Amino acid sequence: MLMLLVSQHDAKTIKTKVVVLGGGVAGVIAARTLYENGVKDFVLVEAESDLGGRMKHTKFAGYTVELGANWIQGTMNTATHKENPIWTLTKKYNLLNVASNLDDLSTYDQNGYTDYRDIQKRYDDIFTKVLADAGTRLKRTLVDLSFDEGQCLAGWKAQTPQEKVAELFTFDFEYADTPAASSMIEAAVNYNETYIQWNEDDLFCIDQQGFNILVRNEAKTFSTNENIMYNSIVKKVSYCDKSVVILLKDNTVITAEYAICTFSLGVLQNQDVEFVPPFPAWKQEAISSFKMANFTKILLKFPYKFWNNTQFTLYADSCTRGYYPIWQSLSEIGFFPNSNITVVTIVGDQSYIVEAKSNNQTLNEIMSVLRSMYGRNVPQPDEFYYYRWTKDPFYRGSYSNWPAGVSQYQHKNLQAPIQRLYFAGEAYSYEYYGFLQGAYATGQNTAEQVIRCIQGKCSLASAENHQEYSCSGPNCNS
Repeated sequence: MLMLLVSQHDAKTIKTKVVVLGGGVAGVIAARTLYENGVKDFVLVEAESDLGGRMKHTKFAGYTVELGANWIQGTMNTATHKENPIWTLTKKYNLLNVASNLDDLSTYDQNGYTDYRDIQKRYDDIFTKVLADAGTRLKRTLVDLSFDEGQCLAGWKAQTPQEKVAELFTFDFEYADTPAASSMIEAAVNYNETYIQWNEDDLFCIDQQGFNILVRNEAKTFSTNENIMYNSIVKKVSYCDKSVVILLKDNTVITAEYAICTFSLGVLQNQDVEFVPPFPAWKQEAISSFKMANFTKILLKFPYKFWNNTQFTLYADSCTRGYYPIWQSLSEIGFFPNSNITVVTIVGDQSYIVEAKSNNQTLNEIMSVLRSMYGRNVPQPDEFYYYRWTKDPFYRGSYSNWPAGVSQYQHKNLQAPIQRLYFAGEAYSYEYYGFLQGAYATGQNTAEQVIRCIQGKCSLASAENHQEYSCSGPNCNS
C-alpha cells in the first residue's frame, strides 16, 4: 500500500514501489500491467483532471468531438485473427465508430471545383510503390533515404498545387510531416505494421462518451482512492541507481523504487520538466533527433451545409503547400448528420503557424479559402474552435515522426532506461510510432521490464542499451 508521510513543512510525501508519470494510453496500460502482475504498490500521476492524454475531446455544437487521437487504424489480421489492441478495447466497451472512406473525395482549388482525383490516384500508386521499394532497401541493408527521395526514384516530383495536395492527403495526413522530412524505410515499416499486418480499416470514433472512455474504463480495473493522482503537475524528476524522486508543482514529493515516464517527446524536447541529473549525452541526442509533429483540427459549425456530400474535400492553394488543405465533413450519414459541422486539418509547419495566430486571423483566412472554393455567399460559422497542441506544456505537439537520417540505434537509445527511470509512449515504439497501439505496446512492455527488475530478474547493466558519446557541454552526464 502507499505510505503517506507529512514533513515538518506540511508538504505531503508519498512512498511507493513504482510511479507512473502520465495518464494517457501508455501510462494507464503500464499501471494495469503492474496491477495484473501483482504489483499493486504504485501511483499514477496525471497533470490533468481526466485520463487519456492526447485522446482529448470537447463539446462543440452539442456534440462530443475529438481534438486529438480519433481513429482506430487497422483492426485485425483476418488470417491469424491477431487484433490491434485498440480495436480489442473498442469492442470491449462497444465504442461507437464509423468507417472513414478516403476515396469519398471532392477536389477544389482557388478557382472553385476542379476534378483532379486522377492526380490523387496517381500519387497513391506512387506511395504504394515507395513502400515496396523501402522494403527492398531494408532487406538488402541499403542506406535509408527520405521518403521524398524514394518518390523521386519512383518517378514522382510534386510541382503543381494539385500534385502537392495529393501528396499531402496521403502522406502528411498520416505522418503529420512532409515526405522530405521523413525516413523512407521507417515510414514504410510504420505503415505496413499497422495497415498490412492487420488491415486497412480506418474507423473514426464518434462515441459521445469520448474516445478516452477506453482508458478511463481500463483504469477502473485497478484504481483506488489513492493510486491515481489527478491535477498533479510534475516539476522535477530526480533519479539514481536506487530510486526515483518526483517533485510536484504543489511540493508533494513521491519517492519510488522505479518510475515509468510517459511524457510526450515534445515535453522532453522542450524541457518542461527538470530531470536531475540531466540526461546523458546519448539520451539527449536521441530525444533531439526525433520529431514531434503537429496535427491541428479546426472545427466549424455553419447555419447550413453548403458543401458536397462527400467525407473529404481537398483544397489546392497555388501559393502555400498545406494551406487549409483537407476538409472532413462530419455532417454526413453515419457521422453527425445535419450537424453542419466540418473540420479543416492542417499539419506540420502550417500547424505551428496557425496555432500562433489569433482566432480572428485564422477564421478570416479560412473564410477566404471557403469563398474561393464555394463562392462569396458562404456564411459565417455559428461556432469555431481549435486546440493549440504546440502551446500545451503537457504535450507540445500531436505525435512523433521518424526523420530521414535517424538510425535505428538512435531509436533504441530513445527507448533505453536510465538507471531506475524507464520510458513508454508512442514515440518509443519502433513499429507503431505515432499510433495509439504504439503507446499501448510500450506501456505494457515497459511495465513488464520493471516487473522483472522488481522480481530480481534483471540488472541495471542489462537494462541499459545505449552508445556512450563524448560530451564536454554543461549538461553532460555521460
